Amino acid sequence: MDLKEMFKDFDFNDKPEKLITHVNGLELPEDYLAFMREHNGGEGPLGKNNYGRFYRLEELEEINNEYNVQEYWPGYIVIGGFDDTLWAYHPEKKIYCQIDSCNAGEDTYYTISKSLKEFLVRMDEELAD
Repeated sequence: MDLKEMFKDFDFNDKPEKLITHVNGLELPEDYLAFMREHNGGEGPLGKNNYGRFYRLEELEEINNEYNVQEYWPGYIVIGGFDDTLWAYHPEKKIYCQIDSCNAGEDTYYTISKSLKEFLVRMDEELAD
């Protein structure tokens, strides 16, 4: 599935006023930033089986601080999610993943992907079962 099809019913935000490339000293990935330059996140259906939200760039630092991300999931940046599931990126490992916000054990992270596109496609496929 291509990203245009994946986001066909997604409600995007307006473009960001300022491009933020780091959150709490951690660098955001280029494929994510390219997406955010155009849409600055939003909320809605993703593909055929998924639903979620990408937080606005200007909200990321505050959201990551509210979730105590560096305490519970060190090295990660939370970029979105839905309900108890957080979507995160780890700049050093260069991976996207889903995190159960009620569990801090890294062995429980899932949908581990190397790119934003792969992450979105795999989330949708995992929910198809």
